[in-house]
Parts: sequence; structure tokens; C-alpha cells
Amino acid sequence: MLRTTSDRMRSLVLSVALSAWVIGHFDPAAAQAPTPPPLVPPVVNPLPSGSGSLTLDQWILTPTLGLYGLYDTNVHSNVTNPLSGPGFHIHPGLLADFDTGIYSTHLYGNIDSVIYPTLDSLNDTFDRQAGFIQKYSPLRDLVFTAQGDYTHVTNANVIANTTTPSASSSTGGSTTLPGAAGVTATQQTVVAPNDTYTGTVSAYKEFNRGFIKLGASVAQTVYETLAASNYNLKSYNGSAGFWFSPLLYAFGSGSQSFEQPALGSDASFYQVRGGIGSDRIALFQGSVYYGQQGTEVVDGGAAGGNLYGGAVSYFPTDPWNMSVSVDRVRNISNISATTNLAQGNLGLVGAGISSSESTQSTAIAFRSNYQFSEQTLVFGVVSDTHIQIIDQPWVINTWLASIGIRHQLRQNLSLTLDYQYVRYISNEPLTSFTRNLVSVGAVYSF
Repeated sequence: MLRTTSDRMRSLVLSVALSAWVIGHFDPAAAQAPTPPPLVPPVVNPLPSGSGSLTLDQWILTPTLGLYGLYDTNVHSNVTNPLSGPGFHIHPGLLADFDTGIYSTHLYGNIDSVIYPTLDSLNDTFDRQAGFIQKYSPLRDLVFTAQGDYTHVTNANVIANTTTPSASSSTGGSTTLPGAAGVTATQQTVVAPNDTYTGTVSAYKEFNRGFIKLGASVAQTVYETLAASNYNLKSYNGSAGFWFSPLLYAFGSGSQSFEQPALGSDASFYQVRGGIGSDRIALFQGSVYYGQQGTEVVDGGAAGGNLYGGAVSYFPTDPWNMSVSVDRVRNISNISATTNLAQGNLGLVGAGISSSESTQSTAIAFRSNYQFSEQTLVFGVVSDTHIQIIDQPWVINTWLASIGIRHQLRQNLSLTLDYQYVRYISNEPLTSFTRNLVSVGAVYSF
């Protein structure tokens, strides 16, 4: 039986979300067309001069300040008694770079706070992040990277269906892709402040018409008031791609994660997939993939199934592109233990789906980007995801509609406008909700 929201919140104390860590050239939200492997040798860029930038000795400093106003009709995506109201989003950040060509060091830190003046202050957030990235490039086609990251978040997803929290060099605190490719659904959350400490290493090598990337990470998450939810996570991952004809390339990725919760059974998750993509043929480009995913809880059962899908992109003009993707994930589960392990590949769904449920999920998404000018980008996403609970009468339908505008007013000042609509409908009582979120703001780089 599909767990209700209250059940999910209670199980948060026993375990925490774990999902596929799909890295490399795949988008976390769905099977958008992967980035093709490189066809030309990597370019060696000139070392930054620091001209026109803030500097400290040989360090280049990039302070930024983002200020936004927003209105949210359901702050936590609650099923009952939704909280709504206006808010202020404040987001200062600092990036420091030291680059000698072979070695480069990046230090970053940011604060991400949302204040709801008409709601109880318990709903306000004060997230922050700090860390470093160290790169070593003995050859222009060989890069070794080490990263350490500290992240504090005020709210935790009830069930996370995106990737495990990972480090980032962005002053924004996330590795969001530009335009429609970076859109994911706002999630169902609960107030549960926690700190995550992450260490990551990776190696990237380019070959003639191909690449390979290998990585590993360790992370520890500590909750301020829910010590039973603390957990450690180890992950290993890899991805590769190569051109095998003038128009076609093969790609693949694999990952495995091991979770050790403070309370409950240890668990692991794996995902592997591979496919074929095409170069642009006339006005079209496409890709298809197939893979397997699975979850295993020690002394608690296992779940798994196949995943497959594809995407077709259309480029009618230089400034305008659009794509349609279809993704299906099957998960057959006999997990009996209490677990909050989440199914992956559902980034366009506004609430996580537990891996202990036997489900078949089908997602159809349309994405489009239009570059009105060098200064203005408009993008949008519309998706419909149908989730059938196997051997149960419950059915879930989720819709997402999102539109965004980015306007570069000046070289150091950009304006943003975003709107997102999320609808989660199920015939199981007390699980459906709706959320509208609109945000307008400005980002200034000093």
C-alpha cells in the first residue's frame, strides 16, 4: 500500500532518502538527450588576468548577491492545511579562484535564506554552504578533482527523488543546468535542519572521440534534533561515451551507493544504463537508453527493475530549440523493512516515491528554450507522470508546468522571473496536493 504523507514523515526518523546518483552526462530530472562525447581536443584557455575583477594577491574574487520576492501557495507541499504567503529570498555568495594552469583551486561559500513575514518563523530557512575544489590537470585531456563540502539545510525532503546531496562550486549552491534542462519539481518537505559533510574525488580522461569519468564520494548527514535519522553514505560512479560512426555515439553510466543509517538496516542502491545518441541530422537530434536499477535492504528485502526511454530534440531556428522525452521505470519490491529509500529518475515529480513500493512510472516531458537576444532567454517545461502501484488500486498522476525568464540587464546584473505549478493527484485518501510558486529577482556580481 502507498504510504501517506504522515507515514512518510514518521519514517524519516528511521531512515533517510537514498536515490540513484546518475553522474556524467545525464540530467537528473529525466532522460534528456545526453551531451555528445567531444570530437575535438580540449582547448587550453589563457590564465585569468584578473583585469576588471576583484583580486587578493593572485586570487580572483567573485562576490554575488541575489535578492528575490516570491509567493508560495503551499510552502511544504502539505496534503492538509497548506501554508501560503509571500516571502523574501536572500542569497549572497563568494567564489575565490586561484589558477596556475596545471593546478587550480576554487573556494566557495554562500547563504540561502527565505523569510516568510506572514508565517511562523519556524518556516523560514537559513541554508548555507562552504567548500573547496582542487583540480590537477597534468595534460589538457586529463583532469583529477578533489572536493570537500559542507552544506546546511533547514528543510529535508519527506522522500527525496533526486540525487543524494552533492557538493558544488556554484555560489548558488547547486549544479543547475541552464534553461529548461535545469528545471526540477519543488519537493514535499518537512522542517528538519541538518548538516552534510561530503568528500568527492574524480578522474576525467578524454580520448579520440570519447571520454571516461570515474568518481567516488563519502558523506555524513547529521540532524540537529533527529539523531535517529543520521546516516553515512558511500558512492562509486562512472560514465563514458564514444563516437562509433560519424553520426552516432554510445554512452553509459553506472553508480552504486551504500547507506549506513544510525537506526535501521544498512541499504544499497545501484543503477546502470547505456544507450545510443545521434549528432544533429537536419533539424533533429535524438537518443535512446536502457538500464537496470535496484535497492537492497539488509535483512529487509530487495527491489529493482528496468528503466528505458528516449528523447528527440528539434532545432527549427538557431535561437529556438525544443525536445520531447519519454521515460519508464519499473520497480518490483519485496522490501518489508521500514525504509525511506527513494526511487530515482523522478525529478519532475513533486514528491518522492518509496522504493519499497512496486510501481511502474511513465513520464512524458516537453522542454523548450528560446533565446530572444544575447541578453534574454525564455524557457519552459511541461510534464505528465503516471505512476501505477502494481497489485494495488492506487494510481498517481503528477503534472508540472514551469516557465522562466533570464535577462542580462548589464554585464554584472541579471533579472530573473520563474513560475512553477505542481499537481500531485492520487486516488488514495490524504495524499494529493497542489503548489504554485512564483519568484522574481535580481542577481548582482560585484
